[in-house]
Amino acid sequence: MPTLLVCLATAAGAATVSWTASPAAVRVAGADRDYRSEALRPPAPAAGLVPARFSWAYRVHGGPPPRAWLCQADRCVRLHGARGRAPAPSRWRADAPLRFRFRLADGAAPVRVDRLRLTVTGAVVGQSGE
Repeated sequence: MPTLLVCLATAAGAATVSWTASPAAVRVAGADRDYRSEALRPPAPAAGLVPARFSWAYRVHGGPPPRAWLCQADRCVRLHGARGRAPAPSRWRADAPLRFRFRLADGAAPVRVDRLRLTVTGAVVGQSGE
């Protein structure tokens, strides 16, 4: 899973940091359980990141799109559509992994979700881009 890190300095002594990860495809096979992506972790330079917002994208093959969430432990945000952006929940931590989670509607055919991409943006206090 390649990860990209971008850092922009601000005058207040905090750096705005974004990291992007692309997990492997997920096969969502039944409505009776949740299917999760591999864990998405920030690169070491973003370990102190205070998440502020995130964006996502994915593609669905084989049937109607499943319900989707982005989760950190039991704190999940519903993803409305295969692409979008949203504010990060205030309880998300920089040092805990994130995962995509999918569930089929009752009676829906199995699907493959690929081209998953997550970008998390926030501030790392006390750093600058110098």
